[in-house]
Amino acid sequence: MKRWLMTLAMFVACSTAIRADVTVVQTTTIEGGMAAMTGQTIAPTTTTRIKGLKSRSDVDSEIAQISMIADLEAKQVIALDPTQKTARILQPATAGEIVKGSAPGVTGPALDSIKPTGRSQVIDGFKCEEYIFSTTLNMSEINPPGSTMPPEAKEMMKGITINVNASMWVARDVPGAADYSAFQKAASGSELAALISGGSGMPMPGVDRVMKAIGSLNGVPYLTEMTMTIQGTGQLADMMQQAGPMHITSKVKSISTDSIADDAFKVPPGYTVVKQ
Repeated sequence: MKRWLMTLAMFVACSTAIRADVTVVQTTTIEGGMAAMTGQTIAPTTTTRIKGLKSRSDVDSEIAQISMIADLEAKQVIALDPTQKTARILQPATAGEIVKGSAPGVTGPALDSIKPTGRSQVIDGFKCEEYIFSTTLNMSEINPPGSTMPPEAKEMMKGITINVNASMWVARDVPGAADYSAFQKAASGSELAALISGGSGMPMPGVDRVMKAIGSLNGVPYLTEMTMTIQGTGQLADMMQQAGPMHITSKVKSISTDSIADDAFKVPPGYTVVKQ
């Protein structure tokens, strides 16, 4: 259960992952809350590569490896499982069926407006401006029917919400910032938005609104600091609340505008393809 919850936390953390017409390496640290209960350091690294209207995000950590390829022109997302060496081909209809199978009244995350604070600072030589926002995620919506969440966990998730308060430092003069914003906007307006979901492979209704809001900043989220708190009742909610808030910090480690090989956006040799 704890392992699954930490995978969920990684999903939330990577929902603001960088998407640009460049290669971006981003490091994330997850502390407090359920992360503290695992007794290990949770520090996933996300490498995102985008070329034109194609993107690939690879999330690597001690507890999970997640790879996602999105092709906006072909209208498909490929979820790679390096452990099983399988490639799931997901198309817009897949997202539609999953969302329809979610709980009644599902509307997706409630996102408050992203607001500038007027504060700025220089990070790694780049001027960054601060924006703040908050969002609420219903845990039952994050894992709709068809996911790998254990059945007993689905029942425990009912009525539990994750409240996220975030500070985002946006840089506009980093390499590829314009391409990043262009892809973000294109992805948020596509039929694949619910499938892309930060490269997590967990479709979530309403995520397009989050992506569109971030894309409107016309820059790269260079440093993001989030605090997650839990609301709800029941044994799981009590346990998570007792663990306290979870703090997530994501920061760009490097940005490269080097050419990206086309093979990066194809199913690797030896993988079994499964269409859904």
